[in-house]
Amino acid sequence: MSVSSMKSARLPLHQLLAYCSLTIPITAVGLPVTTYLPPLYAGQGGLGLATIGFIFMIARIWDVITDPIVGVLVDRFQWRHGRRKFWIALSVPLLCVTAFFLFMPAKGEPASAGALLFQLLVLYTGWTFLQTTHQAWGADLTPDYDERSKLFGYREMMSAGGTLLILSLPALLGSWFAFDQYAEVASMGWFLALVLPLTILIAFTLVPDKSITPVILDRPKMTLSQILSGMKERAIWRILAVEICVGIGVGITASTFLFVARGVVGLNSGAGSVLLIFFVFSIVGIPFWLWVSKRLEKHTALQLVCVYSLVCNLIMIPALMLGNLWMFIAMVALLGLSFGAPQALLRAMIADQVDREEVRSDINKAGFYFAFMGTSYKVGQAAAIGVSFLLLALIGFNPEVPENPDHRMGLILVFTLVPVVIFALCILICRNYSLTREAHAKDRETLRVRAANKAGESDASVTAG
Repeated sequence: MSVSSMKSARLPLHQLLAYCSLTIPITAVGLPVTTYLPPLYAGQGGLGLATIGFIFMIARIWDVITDPIVGVLVDRFQWRHGRRKFWIALSVPLLCVTAFFLFMPAKGEPASAGALLFQLLVLYTGWTFLQTTHQAWGADLTPDYDERSKLFGYREMMSAGGTLLILSLPALLGSWFAFDQYAEVASMGWFLALVLPLTILIAFTLVPDKSITPVILDRPKMTLSQILSGMKERAIWRILAVEICVGIGVGITASTFLFVARGVVGLNSGAGSVLLIFFVFSIVGIPFWLWVSKRLEKHTALQLVCVYSLVCNLIMIPALMLGNLWMFIAMVALLGLSFGAPQALLRAMIADQVDREEVRSDINKAGFYFAFMGTSYKVGQAAAIGVSFLLLALIGFNPEVPENPDHRMGLILVFTLVPVVIFALCILICRNYSLTREAHAKDRETLRVRAANKAGESDASVTAG
């Protein structure tokens, strides 16, 4: 790629930040719904743990089912002025209106299970439209191999920043106002309803809804056979497999973190502060891994991230056996350095696979591919809870008494060794990955020549007419 082409492929910083700002409301949906809503509706809402568990299970199944459907819609229907912004705008009423009902239930009144389920289904549908289209839009914004890593890296950094903001919001507002559980959840609903339109306005104003290939209104529509043919590439399944593994690794760490903090280290009230440190270091670490990726290859950088995470988890074992608080905090910070990098690199890799598939089929399937990425990560996180809790149950662990010394070693090994196995598997899956920087450059040149030929044919037909 020439110097001028590389410069044209780079996004200005203001556009990059404007695009990434949309990850803040995306985070504002995911974290509160899974962490803060279930206890409120199960306890003061009066629905009980069993009912809440069933409702949220149905909602997550719905979330997984709608991923590929939304991905196909986003790819199949496009407009002359762009293919992404309409679908993102569609998410605003679905999310903002639902937020006022879901996050602000009537205080002191029993909640309705049917209403809660309906609201969750609508919310997850809007979230899928927002998240899937936003990632597909990122693949459209630049064709450059390394610039895509940078774009999705900044996206993960903004996502971690949004997580920090959401985690800090109740404490910040609680220092000024009297806060109960209802007010805590309501503040997150207001945050979503205010931040989503604001960030969409910023992104829509500053970031073009452009495509790196021409928007053709009369192009062939995606049929079922074309959709399925897009999944024949083995490299796609390797990326999805790593995404599932990353979801499992992250999910096991998240689902057992509080047990370890309380039962092994004796940390009760300060566990949230340690999590804040974790996310701060994840923001710090991403630029380093982007630097590694730019000097090597994306899949090589991903393997090195997994090696680093594997080693950190192994070192965590003796650190936890000693039970030293400061050593635990230091290891959590070191683990945080590698937290966001796999997601950023994998999304940049799938964006390159979108180009590879367009070379093969002449159809851009970014929405469909990113939808399956979302599904894979959710499957991994769901499997993580099942695997970790099953293993803890096998050793007789009681979450009500996490400090039981009989289960201490078993808890440490579940927290550390299972992610070690997962990261080792990721390293093996990424071996001999074929879509390198050089191969991607050839794909981009093929698409450039094809687009130029189509433009020439279009001009010729207009002249003849």
